[in-house]
Amino acid sequence: MSVAVVVDSTSDIPQEMREEFGITSVPLMIMFGNEQYRDNIDLSNDEFYARLEEGKVHPTTSQPSPGDFAEAYERLAKDHEGIISIHVSGTMSGTVRSAQQAANMVEGVPIRVIDSGSVSMGFGFLALEAARMAREGQKLDEIATAVEAMVPRIVLWAVLDTLKYLERGGRIGKAQAFLGSLLNVKPMVYVRGEVLPGERVRSHKKAVARMEELATAEAPYTHLGVLYSTTGRDHALDLADRLGSIYPREQIFISQLTSVIGAHGGPGIVGVTGIKVR
Repeated sequence: MSVAVVVDSTSDIPQEMREEFGITSVPLMIMFGNEQYRDNIDLSNDEFYARLEEGKVHPTTSQPSPGDFAEAYERLAKDHEGIISIHVSGTMSGTVRSAQQAANMVEGVPIRVIDSGSVSMGFGFLALEAARMAREGQKLDEIATAVEAMVPRIVLWAVLDTLKYLERGGRIGKAQAFLGSLLNVKPMVYVRGEVLPGERVRSHKKAVARMEELATAEAPYTHLGVLYSTTGRDHALDLADRLGSIYPREQIFISQLTSVIGAHGGPGIVGVTGIKVR
């Protein structure tokens, strides 16, 4: 019996990789008016972004319920000696609180709930590392200690087409400092527990060059990935190629942001995230 790894759907770990590593994902919810969908299950990313850009109804999102997590934990408890559950930043979503409530409800198996302080592959990498350690036979406390030590080493920068989606969704945080000052510029943000204002750049091309500089300054990395929502894929590939000078190009993850993140960040996002060596 090994340790089970649980994430929520904002980890952006591709399905085939979750299956390979035995990682369980509990979906957040997306609502278009009265229509409700499980993130990346009932509605694909492509379908979601098409509806988002139509702009007829602005989507809202909600975290999984404690019952959703409890159901997953109880199922995993049958053939695992422990569970580590790693989630999107608690200042950005109530997901980690739902997971902790569920952990308190489920008996018979120890559960460690981790607030990653990040989003997307920023914490997806933590889950992959936890799954690797579980495969090697390491115990729950050992895995949780290692994962918690990685949290402060997560970096994530991104450029957005606009802040309007963050503002509408109430996730703008300190990036609201940008509002009223953006004329023909692209806002760059970074994540340290919450969305924080970065720099102002004139184009995605310049943002890609700047993110390369920022990522290079923080190197070396144990894991590195590039993120995009929809129209930013070409810029994401360009950024991945540029980052090949500091990390093996074939090992750089390129991941599409899931619908829940897109609901708050909008189309056209490009980002880079990684786990620093120190």
